[in-house]
Amino acid sequence: MAVILAVTNGPAGMRWSTIELGRRLVAAGHAVTFAGDPSAHDLAEHHGLGFCPLGSNGVDAFLAEDTTGSLIDRLRRLPERRCEARRSTGIDAFVSVLGSLRPDLVLIDGEMHEHIVATAGAGFSLALLNTFASIWRRPGLPPPHTSIQPGVGWRGSRIGITLAWMAFRLRKRARFLRLRAQRVGCDRISLLRGLASDVGLDLDRETDASQWLIPFTYPRFPVLSLHALEFELPHEPPPGVHYVGPMVLEDRLDRPMAEADRRLLDGVLDRHVPSNPDRVLIFAGFGSFFTAHRRWLRRLVAAIRERPGWELVLALGDRSEPADLGELPAGVHAFARAPQLEILARADAAIVHGGINTIDECVLAGVPMLTSCGGETDMAGNTVRVVHHGIGLAADPERDTTGRILDRLDRLLGDLSIAGNLSRMGALYRAYSEEEVAQRAVDRLLFGGRGPSP
Repeated sequence: MAVILAVTNGPAGMRWSTIELGRRLVAAGHAVTFAGDPSAHDLAEHHGLGFCPLGSNGVDAFLAEDTTGSLIDRLRRLPERRCEARRSTGIDAFVSVLGSLRPDLVLIDGEMHEHIVATAGAGFSLALLNTFASIWRRPGLPPPHTSIQPGVGWRGSRIGITLAWMAFRLRKRARFLRLRAQRVGCDRISLLRGLASDVGLDLDRETDASQWLIPFTYPRFPVLSLHALEFELPHEPPPGVHYVGPMVLEDRLDRPMAEADRRLLDGVLDRHVPSNPDRVLIFAGFGSFFTAHRRWLRRLVAAIRERPGWELVLALGDRSEPADLGELPAGVHAFARAPQLEILARADAAIVHGGINTIDECVLAGVPMLTSCGGETDMAGNTVRVVHHGIGLAADPERDTTGRILDRLDRLLGDLSIAGNLSRMGALYRAYSEEEVAQRAVDRLLFGGRGPSP
C-alpha cells in the first residue's frame, strides 16, 4: 500500500475527475488523501479518500490591491511585496501538509504551479494531472484553443498549424512581458522563480514555456492525462505522458434540487423511457460556467417549439436565468442546476459547450452531441475532435438559424453512423476502466525514481 496525495483546487470537473482517480486507487489498496477546496470534504470522504483543505489562493486579491500603489513605492517595497504574495498563495501550509503526510506519490493538477514547485523542491515523487486535450506541440497537432482541423484548408496544413503555434507563442510572450511591467516584479512568473529559488529548484531546466498551458509545462515530470487517447486527433504523445482514460465520477453527491424542480424533472424523465419511442429528450448543459450564446439558445428554444413530442432540459448554471431566454414553451424546462449524469442516461441527444468532461460523459452514456462551442480554453479543439471522430456535430452560434438547428438535431437523432461511432468510442473508453490502466500507471510511477532526474 502506498500513501498518495491528490491535489487540485480547480473547477468541479477537475475535482470530480481527481476524486474518481483517487477512488480507483483506494479500491486498488492505496491510502489516498484529497487536497482541495473545503467544499469537497464530504465528497472525498464519501468515496473513501482522506481530506485536507487547501486555503483559497489569494494572489488575485493581493495583485488587485498591490496595483494601487505608486511605481516608486512598489519598487522600494519589492521584497516585502513578494513575501506578501507568497503568503497569499497558502503554499506554506501546503508544505506543512507534505511534511506531515510524507506521501509516496503526489498527483497534482498541472495548473497548480506553486504546489508543483514546492513539491518538487521538497524532493517528493510527483506526477501532473492533465484534464485538457493534448496541450503539447506535436507534428500535425494544432493548438487546442483553435478550430483548426488537420488536413482541412490552408490552416490545417503543416505550415498553417506551425503558424498557429507561432502566433500563440508570440501572444503568450507579449502577455508575460505586459504583466511583468504592470505588476512590477510581482507577476506570477517572477513569483514562481522566487519560490523555486527558495526551494532549490532550477525552474528554467524544469519548465517549457513554448507549450500551450500558461505559463508553462514541466517536460521532466510524468503526466497522467485523464482522458482517452482515442479521442485525440492522431498524434504520438510526448514521452512521459500517459493517457489513463476518462475519469467520470458517477456518485457526486449532487446538490439537491428545489422540491418543485425535482418533481418537474422527474415528470420529464418518466415520460422518456424505451417503451415510449415517440418522445425525444434533449439535454443542454454548459458546465461550470455559462458559455453558450444566448441568441443561439433562443433559436434552440424556438426549434423545440416546432417539434411536438420533443422536450429540452436546460441546465443554465449560475450566470443566466430562464427569463433571459424569453417565454419558454411547454416542452422546454430550464433549471439553474440539474443532475447531468441522471439526465444523460435518458437523453436522446445533448447540446454541450465543448468542455471535455461533459463530452466524456456523453460518450459513456452513448448520447450524440451538438457542440455549441463556448470559445474558452480548449473548447474549440474539443469540438474539432468530436467532429473528427463522427460522434457529434458542431453548431455555428453566430449563423445558425432555427431551421439549421433542427436539421442538425434531426441528423444526430437519425444518423446510424454517429450512433455506431459513439458505440465504438464508448467501448474504448470503458476498456480503460476494465483494464485498470490508471491503477497500473500509478503503480509504475510508485516503483520509479523520485523527483526530476539529475
